[in-house]
Amino acid sequence: MEEARLAAILRPAYQKRIESVNTLQGKFIYYTSAKAGLQIFKDRVIWMRAAACMNDYREIHYGIELFNNAFYHSPARKERLKNIALALGWKENILEDILLRLNGSEKSLVNRIFLTCISEHGTEAGDNWGRLSMWRAYGRTTGIAFVLNASALLRPLNQLPLMVSPVEYLSGTGFEHMLDEMLTNAELHINELQREKSEMILQYFVDALFFSVFSIKHPGFQEEKEWRIIYREEQGRLAHELVSIDGIPQIVYKIPLKMRAEDRQGIIFEELLDHLIIGPTGYADVIADAFTKALEELNFSHAQQRVYKSNIPLR
Repeated sequence: MEEARLAAILRPAYQKRIESVNTLQGKFIYYTSAKAGLQIFKDRVIWMRAAACMNDYREIHYGIELFNNAFYHSPARKERLKNIALALGWKENILEDILLRLNGSEKSLVNRIFLTCISEHGTEAGDNWGRLSMWRAYGRTTGIAFVLNASALLRPLNQLPLMVSPVEYLSGTGFEHMLDEMLTNAELHINELQREKSEMILQYFVDALFFSVFSIKHPGFQEEKEWRIIYREEQGRLAHELVSIDGIPQIVYKIPLKMRAEDRQGIIFEELLDHLIIGPTGYADVIADAFTKALEELNFSHAQQRVYKSNIPLR
């Protein structure tokens, strides 16, 4: 079964967001500091940090709490999942296994799950401005944003040990609706799923549940339109480094950026990067010149045309 078909059945919210990105000019945006941005050019990697280092790691707890409530208070939903499990040859107590893993290892999860956070970037966001709230949150006094081509980012993730997941901004009711849609799809297409390997469908189903839990935020943050690139440490295939960030020693994993299609692993940097936005700062011209030079040194085409300055007044 093709990935898109499986996602349409078992990750319908994800599949709808994938399709919506393609209609929003196919762009993501990655906000960071100018210092970190320059390091990306030098090392040709994007760092992934532990979920525990997010601005608010309690978001993971929020997702687990919604998942618990959705099943603990609904015998009917439990029964539906049990029947799906039996029809697909899984253990009938699969729900208990999932709940045990989530609730028994929350602290471990926030330290073993690594993330890179990006946002959808449509024309309504100001193509060459960026979002003021995001400059304040991530850019500090010298911010930069990488505007990324969605097709170049999503296509090679199948070749890397990564999962991309849109953040859903949900209340308890909204989360239950998302789960019910997933269960309904599984029930409607049970014959189609039965034709596939039971272990493969189970792994995909469990991953879909886990990644939905790791990608839930309160509806109040909806304007961020965030997506997360997710890596689980036990997969053990990405390079890592021990670094100190803001005085906190930690492990970072690295998404490789390659300069040529024939290079062994990674995302082709020039295809990924559409353009750069220099955030609100008193040093915009200096920073713009530096990043133009960085692009030229890596032989990016039209280097000067790829660097824009945001004129949002940041107070």
